[in-house]
Amino acid sequence: MSISDEALRKILIELQNRLVENNRQLVTVQAQIQVKEREKRLAELTKRELSALDKDTKTYKSVGKAFIKADLSVLNKEMDDKAEKAANDLVTLEKSKKYLERNINDSQNGLREIIGRP
Repeated sequence: MSISDEALRKILIELQNRLVENNRQLVTVQAQIQVKEREKRLAELTKRELSALDKDTKTYKSVGKAFIKADLSVLNKEMDDKAEKAANDLVTLEKSKKYLERNINDSQNGLREIIGRP
């Protein structure tokens, strides 16, 4: 059973488009992963610095261009929440990355199969 050249061309174009789109999405997800890793690391470092302070130390939180006095325990809680949210986001992004990598691999195999046909 032979597939016409026109049908093969349509399949080839569809696979190429899917491959390009998945590659673009993968680059975006990888950039998002780097951002979330940085956010998590920053929150953990800030938490470590805050834990070294005495409980009666005056602490301030930056809000835009201003600083507002904030309780040390509130700042610690915020840093914990930021680190936890970044970790959860990283898990989701890693799943997306694996999904996209699998799609890219499938598209590449499909292209090889079509091109490899006599």
